Amino acid sequence: MRWWIGARRARIMVPLALAAFLLPLLVVQNTQVVLPSLIGSPRVALTLFVPVPLVACLMHALESRVPAPEDSGVRPVGRYDAALVAVVCAAALCCALLVAAAGGTQEAAAAGRDVLFLAGLMLLGRAVFGASAVLVPVAWLVLVVGIGFRGNTPRWWTVVPESAHDVPAAVASLLVFTAGLTALIFAPRKAP
Repeated sequence: MRWWIGARRARIMVPLALAAFLLPLLVVQNTQVVLPSLIGSPRVALTLFVPVPLVACLMHALESRVPAPEDSGVRPVGRYDAALVAVVCAAALCCALLVAAAGGTQEAAAAGRDVLFLAGLMLLGRAVFGASAVLVPVAWLVLVVGIGFRGNTPRWWTVVPESAHDVPAAVASLLVFTAGLTALIFAPRKAP
């Protein structure tokens, strides 16, 4: 396990990922901006974009693998990777809930839920596209901003701009995250 932690640079990447999530969350938790869109100009909370650096750090950690030993070894590297992603995302969710409780803002709690959704999207994309799947969450956010609003109301499929108390968004986030972890464990690994 020690070699795996060293190969994934977990001692550096986990604190970096959490700091890259928590610091912007503290700064922009009550900020909304008007963004250009194909259908109008919706007011979007900046916390929508806060999970992107965390997801990028996770992808960097997952892609810092050593292909030959990992592909020929008998250790469950996929499960170790899934545990790393689950722990980082759970820690980010807890941080977001603490910020929401301290600041009284729903946006911070919604950002914690969005971490699960965007990380799951990234993991599903990684099974298909490899390392370039780090752009899948960014593409989702661009799609949401571009066509995901009717006025200032998000459409049902967007998930990320929904309020923190939206049950379908929470369920969708958990389902996508679970599917992403499953893909991480069971998807065949290919050497770069």
